[in-house]
Amino acid sequence: MEAPGVQTIARALSVLECFRAGDERGVSEIARQQGLAVSTTHRLLAALVAAGFLEKNEESSRYRMGGALAEYGQIAYRQHRIYLAEPCLEQLAATTGASASVAIRHSIHAVLLGTSRWRETDGHRLQGVRLPLHASALGKALLAWSEASDEELAALPYDEGTDRSVSGPAELRAELTRTRERGYAYNDGELDPEFRTIGLPILDPVGRCRFALGLRGPTALMIPERVPFLVELAKVTAAEIGTRFAAAAES
Repeated sequence: MEAPGVQTIARALSVLECFRAGDERGVSEIARQQGLAVSTTHRLLAALVAAGFLEKNEESSRYRMGGALAEYGQIAYRQHRIYLAEPCLEQLAATTGASASVAIRHSIHAVLLGTSRWRETDGHRLQGVRLPLHASALGKALLAWSEASDEELAALPYDEGTDRSVSGPAELRAELTRTRERGYAYNDGELDPEFRTIGLPILDPVGRCRFALGLRGPTALMIPERVPFLVELAKVTAAEIGTRFAAAAES
């Protein structure tokens, strides 16, 4: 049984999860979503506001993400040296017309740490910053070059994605083998039927994969005939980013 303090922290973190979409939320809405009493939810929200993780809109009495989260995001951005990858992402995006990004693995998801800003290929449809490993090219690249165990694959959320995404550990294991053999991961409408993504490992000097590079675009742009060309461009970018990260780590 968890200690009361640990349980409170876990509940507070769960409350923060309600704000991932970037929308404002009300107390009753959060309480229903988390299965908590309104009074308990109100106390958790007050604590999160006091810590700066949330802000309260006094006009609507609803809550939104606070400045402290932006501060921690900037700290993570600097610690992972994503600023070193940004020129490479912008060049790749400008050359291909697709969106380029760098991601790292966090538990059962791939988390985007940096994305090109050269052009909004998605229009107003934003790609999530947290993607399921099994249904994303970035996630499959991170798994394929990290020797993921059977237990890790069994724990993935296979209910996330479209009907084109893999449906279980055995199918994913086969997909990861194909990924390593061809040298890149591929997402063909597994998260959004209208988009395809290429995923490549960003390797350190000893061949370890901590980061992955993604190149994402609409199906009209990412036609199968163009994929080999796009892969070659992305490989050059992944190697350049890996070199920049390695040089920074040595300095």
